[in-house]
Amino acid sequence: MFIPVLRSLSLLLFLSFVSARPAGLQNRAASIDASSINGKFLFGYQGFFRRPGQGNDHWSINYGEIPGPSNPGAVQVDMLPAVEQYPNECLFTSNFILPDGSKAKLFESNCSGIVDTHFRWMQENSIDGILVQRFYNDINDASFKQLLGQIRTSAEKYGRVFAVEYDLSQIRSSDFSNVVSNLLHDYTTVVAPLVSSSAYLHHQGRPVLELWGFGINKSNLNAADCASIFHALRSANPNPYVIMGVQQAWRSEKTSNPDYYNVYTQADVIQPWTVGAYDNSNYQGFYTGTTVPDKALTDQLGIGYSPVVLPGSSDRNRNGGTGPFGNRYSGAFYEAQLKNTIQLKPKFVFGAMFDEFPESTQAVATLRSNEVPPAANPGFYGIDNNMDHNFYLQMAGRYAVQLHQLWA
Repeated sequence: MFIPVLRSLSLLLFLSFVSARPAGLQNRAASIDASSINGKFLFGYQGFFRRPGQGNDHWSINYGEIPGPSNPGAVQVDMLPAVEQYPNECLFTSNFILPDGSKAKLFESNCSGIVDTHFRWMQENSIDGILVQRFYNDINDASFKQLLGQIRTSAEKYGRVFAVEYDLSQIRSSDFSNVVSNLLHDYTTVVAPLVSSSAYLHHQGRPVLELWGFGINKSNLNAADCASIFHALRSANPNPYVIMGVQQAWRSEKTSNPDYYNVYTQADVIQPWTVGAYDNSNYQGFYTGTTVPDKALTDQLGIGYSPVVLPGSSDRNRNGGTGPFGNRYSGAFYEAQLKNTIQLKPKFVFGAMFDEFPESTQAVATLRSNEVPPAANPGFYGIDNNMDHNFYLQMAGRYAVQLHQLWA
């Protein structure tokens, strides 16, 4: 009798411990269900930072040079990463001088230690995973293919999910002859081998794939070419579940641009790109006048809806270093979007973005205002001085838990 009593007592103590743990901590202990996109919080993941000399580096406009005060017009970012948790072998030293006299360090995305750290942070903060950007102009870049393998490994390790998102914004209808065949070749030879991963996101038994950029710049890609891309990939093997990233005023195109509208409404999920469509001053009006009707129409059409949320944006340095920096309003802007979109119970929420430093929409670890280089050449801004470096990722995670509970 003594042993069963001990077992019962141990079980009670264990259950008490589990029930007392915060909801977020309980959630992140388990692997994410990769068989459904319902109720997921997924970040867009660029992964396009490289060391100088590696080509596509995105820290500087002039690839190959070390960013610093000697070339302020070439700087691509307004905010700088907080790098203390990254492995040193994944970092390189810039020429920007921090307040303590040391030089700011930057990271290379295709270093396995960076990807591993990012997925660990996702797990720690209840973020389900990512849609990794696959830029059309870079589909033959070996470093991006390497990145996909690193993402697969880390997603499996930390129980997160991932899927591929083709960024088609660089495609021109004037040079379209090989686009469909190039995309199909990439899908069947690069993406298809990934879908067997336990971490690759599926829905209704089909691997998830996003096609981003339809209707956003109509002078680049016409509706007929959008339709050609969609139908070719939608019928490819393995047959994907297609999210379509479209321009934010997509509903109005039913009458103004019906050819585009008819493409949008064939998707499994519509994701209007709302970055730049509102700021803190007019967000509430945008939500009631645009987001709510968007969700209502997709419900009526039987299409999934994916709202986009962002912590803020700024591209002062990319535009010559003139004008003001952006403003994140101490997190109030982000929280207002998260509260509103979660209560709509969307198919899933898209976080713009995990690591988009060039547009300052990144949620990942960022230096505070009192930690950025003080020189006004070109100048930087940071998150609030009282914030954890991962404050915005942590906030997203708290609302991700609420979304999970809605879909539970």
